[in-house]
This record gives sequence, structure tokens and C-alpha cells, in this order.
Amino acid sequence: MAASCSSANASSNNKTECTSPSPTETVCLELSDTLTEGKESAGPSRVVCGDNEGSVAGDKCLLDTEEGDDGSCHAEECEEEGWEDMDEGEEGSAGEEEEEENKLLDKFQLSDGTAVLPSSADSASAINPRPWRKRKLEVQNGFPCKKLFPDDKTAMLSLKKKTVEGCIPLEKVKVQRSVIPSKDNPPPEMNDWLYQFKRWSNAERLLAIDQLIETCEPTQVRHMMQVIEPQFQRDFISLLPKELALYVLSFLEPRDLLRAAQTCRSWRFLAEDNLLWREKCREAGIDEVREAIHRRRQRVPSVSSPWKAAFMRQHTIEMNWRIKPIRPPKVLKGHDDHVITCLQFSGNRIVSGSDDNTLKVWSATTGKCLRTLVGHTGGVWSSQMSGSIIISGSTDRTLKVWNAESGHCLHTLYGHTSTVRCMHLHGKKVVSGSRDATLRVWNIESGECLHVLVGHLAAVRCVQYDGRLVVSGAYDYMVKVWNPEREECLHTLQGHTNRVYSLQFDGVHVVSGSLDTSIRVWEVETGACRHTLMGHQSLTSGMELRNNILVSGNADSTVKVWDIVTGQCLQTLSGPNKHQSAVTCLQFNTRFVITSSDDGTVKLWDVRTGEFIRNLVALDSGGSGGVVWRIRANETKLVCAVGSRNGTEETKLLVLDFDVETK
Repeated sequence: MAASCSSANASSNNKTECTSPSPTETVCLELSDTLTEGKESAGPSRVVCGDNEGSVAGDKCLLDTEEGDDGSCHAEECEEEGWEDMDEGEEGSAGEEEEEENKLLDKFQLSDGTAVLPSSADSASAINPRPWRKRKLEVQNGFPCKKLFPDDKTAMLSLKKKTVEGCIPLEKVKVQRSVIPSKDNPPPEMNDWLYQFKRWSNAERLLAIDQLIETCEPTQVRHMMQVIEPQFQRDFISLLPKELALYVLSFLEPRDLLRAAQTCRSWRFLAEDNLLWREKCREAGIDEVREAIHRRRQRVPSVSSPWKAAFMRQHTIEMNWRIKPIRPPKVLKGHDDHVITCLQFSGNRIVSGSDDNTLKVWSATTGKCLRTLVGHTGGVWSSQMSGSIIISGSTDRTLKVWNAESGHCLHTLYGHTSTVRCMHLHGKKVVSGSRDATLRVWNIESGECLHVLVGHLAAVRCVQYDGRLVVSGAYDYMVKVWNPEREECLHTLQGHTNRVYSLQFDGVHVVSGSLDTSIRVWEVETGACRHTLMGHQSLTSGMELRNNILVSGNADSTVKVWDIVTGQCLQTLSGPNKHQSAVTCLQFNTRFVITSSDDGTVKLWDVRTGEFIRNLVALDSGGSGGVVWRIRANETKLVCAVGSRNGTEETKLLVLDFDVETK
């Protein structure tokens, strides 16, 4: 097919324009036959290939050459790209040549039917310029053929690199690909590749895999991980024998056991094993499970693991103490504006003694006053309770034994010649200490005075009794250890330089707190002083001892936690949230320390870390006369005796409940 070409020359560039008279587009890829040797172009040379009659009118491709180029494509570079060049006199089969040219030019065909020539700065082509053959491009609707190099990505990348300024961007070239490969329709070469892979040795396969991974892109490596990782995931817990599986699970924390139970049915069966949770309860110090079982069965007839139910209940209660909103307390008003001097709390019964000469029995559940015990002729300053039996000591120099159910006075114990200031109940015997400097041992069933212990030189302020030995502290700076059966003083523990106000006794160690700011730890068998605990700045007003851990409250507004075996101070409960006045009372267990103060607050501390958790009570009158005199607590409830000495706070009991809410 003939083609007409027109040429226009300008001083700054050379252009050759090719047009085709027929609907079939003809691309003219022809350079000048000759170039004047040594001729330098003043500007870039540009070849314009286009179509003025075809289906895509006006599309052009401009091939620029930099200043100094001869406007032609170099033979060497064309050969690298697979272009076929021929001398003018070269002969060959027209059909074969046409087919070869079609294959080569297809690699550089653009979407508008034009073709882009590679360029080079090689000066060799300037010496021997060669003409390039014309070829026909059959274009339908101005778009390239659907089979535009579907598999040859190398040619595509090479073509993209060779695109020069002024040409149509290759991003606009839409490559039509074959059907997406799948297991049912794999690439043709894959079977050969897999066959070759299977023939290799293990070392060769590993090397091939290494090379393959290095070649892959990140998205392909992630795909490998998604395929490979499940191959190494095994539910070994379900595959193990039950005994071994439970042994493995026993190393998990309770929180992790609860999460494991949500994994699958088999894990849930194992994670709710009763013996497994019994061990967790033992580690958490939960020894009693009967109450938890009873409460659980009231809501759920079948209990899979009673020990788990006990643990979960304990955890919920701890969270109630620590972080959950504090429920409004029950307010128990009584004793008018008098001081509550002593407080006892056991089960659901609260007993308060006051300097108004009475004791009151309250229900911790309903907050109602069940009984008012009237009979003393002086203020009540000490009390003890066991079951339904209450013992009280008064400034009227007597002790009284009461029945809490009926409110009747069972016995009045006469013998002391001054105020009964302290007492301690053990079994059916109670030991009382008086300002008359003596101690008396009583049988509460018969009301008989069994023994009188004489030896102190001043008022007895505190006493402890374990059923075998009696330990007493007095204002004579002495601590004495007694054998009550023989009415014999076994040891006089000397060392304090001021009044002894508080005592603790666990059967092995005696711990005494004094106005001299020191706390002393003694061996009860030998009477030797093991440690002198220094750190407080004032009177140690109250102490609690459990499992060799001592917590002491002081009038210096601080609380300290000690190890009485080593004599080391483990924690000091102070800091920006400490009490602002003297500590009046304290209680503690394995998790918390609860302290009350003259500043009108009750604070909760972490016994292990010494960290302040939060205020449980904060009186509005705190700091202006409101006082928390006494506190008593059990696992779920806290009872506070509050009031004031100047009338700013009404005398009352506050009962805070931290139990699991029943639905």
C-alpha cells in the first residue's frame, strides 16, 4: 500500500510527517536516508508519526533527540531492543520479514496505534544511518490488539524506560491479560517448574526457597506466612492426656485460665476443673468454700466448680473494695452525742459500747438496733464478743456477761477496784486488765473469778490471751508474760522508756507499742528482745499482727508495715494522701490495710505495695472536729464509729457493704 509523506524543515528542528490515505493505519518509521556529515543541529530533532485520515485522528508521537544528536536511532541500541535493521540492498522473504517486523514492533506499540523508537547517543549511527522498514498496524476502533505482549513483562519495562519526553505516557497503555491463574488454571510453565523442584535434593530445595523469598515482594512474603503459619499451629492441650493438660494449665494465672475457658469446649472443660481451682484458691488464701457454694447454688442449680465460684466471688469483692463505686452506707444512729469507746463486729451482729453506760446490738444487714444493753453504772470502755455472748468492762469496776439474743445480763463479775480498761476473750475464759494494776481470769459460763495476776506497778492498759499464756502491758513501762494457771509471772520484758499502750501476741512473739515511739519484738519463751522497730515519731496507738507481718498505726499520722522476723520496715503508708491527724484504729488482711483517723477519714491501702487506693469514708466535718473513733471490718463489710468532741458530727455507725450484689 502506498503512503504519502511530506517533510517540513525548520532552523531549529526537522520533522517528517506520515499520513495514510486508507482506513488501515500505516505507521511510517522512516529516518532520513542520508544526513550531511558533520552537520550539527541547532536544536532538538523530532520525528512526528501520525494519522490524518485513520480512525484515531490527530494522535502523534514525538521522538526528541538532544542537541548534538543526528536525529536517527543507533543500530547498536536498536539491535539490543530486538529491532531489525537492513541494508538497502538486502534481500529476503517478504512474508518472513513482515512477520518478524510485526513481532518486534508489537513490543513498542502504544494505545493510539503509534510506535516509539528507542533513542541513543551513540555517534556510530550518525556515520551509517540505516532506513527502518514500514509496517502496518491493524487497528480496530483505534485500540491495540488484545494480545499485546501478554507475557513479556521485560519488554514492557524496557519500553517504559525508553519513553522519551513528548511521548504518550506508558501508564495509559492498558495491557490485556489472560485469565487469572488458579489451581484449576495454572500458568503453563508451572508444572515444569514444580517437576524440576521435586527432582532436587533437600539442600537444593532449600536454596531455591531462599532465592524465591529474596525475589518476592513483601505482599507475596505475607501470603507465604498466611499459608505456612497454620501448618505449625496445633491444639496441644486437647491432644495431651487430661492429667498433663491440667498440669500445664496450673501454671496459668486465674485471669488467663478464664480466658482459656473461652477458647473452645475442650479447653473450657479443663479450665473449670475443681481441683485446679482449689489450688488457685489456696494460693489466693481462700480457705472456706462452703458459703460460696451455698450462694452459688441459690442462683445456679448445677455448679461445675465450687472452688472456681469461690474464687470468682472473692475477686468480685476485691474489685468492689478497690475500684467500683462505693454504695451509700447504712447509717446507725444511737448513743446520742456520746463517744463510742469500743466496737465489735462478728457475723451480722455489731456491738457498740459508749460512755453513756450502755451497749447497743445492731443488725449489719438491716441497720436496725436490735437490743440496748442497760445495767452498767459507768461508762463502758472495753468489750469482747463471741457468738451470742458479749462481755463488757466499765468504769463502775465490773464486768458483765450478756446474751445478745435476749439482751439479758447473765453475770456481773465483781473483783476489780478500778476501771476495767481492757480484756481479751478466749474460749470460755476472759482475762481483764484494770487501772488497779491487776489482771483477773474469769469463767464466763459460771461468772467465777479463776485467777488474779498481781505484779504491775501501774494501770494495765492492754492484754492478750491465747488460752495458755497471758501477756500484759502497763503504764509502768513493763510487759509481763504470765502463766495464769499458776498465777506466775514468767518474764518481765523491760526496755520501753514510757507507757505501753498496745500489744500483739501470736503464741511465739510478743509485740509491744509504747509512748516512747518504739515497737519491740520479744520471744515469749525466753523473754529476749529480738528487734526494736524504730521509725514512728509518737505514740503507737494500735497494731495488728498476722503471719509475722505487723501493721502499726501512730499518732504521727503514719502507718507502717513490718516483718517481725527480720525487723525490716516493708512499707510506710504516707505520701500526699496520708492522714492529716493521728491514726485512731486499723484493720488489715492479705490484700488491704484500712486505717481511720482524727481527720475524719477512712483510707484503703495496698498492703503489698503500700500504695494509697482511695478514701472509703470522708466526713464533711473532717478537719473541724469530725472523728472516726473505731473501725471493724470483715471480708465484705466495714463498720465505722464516727462522731465529734465539739458537736460538729453526730454520733453514729456507718456500715459499708462490698459484697457481691444479688440479682
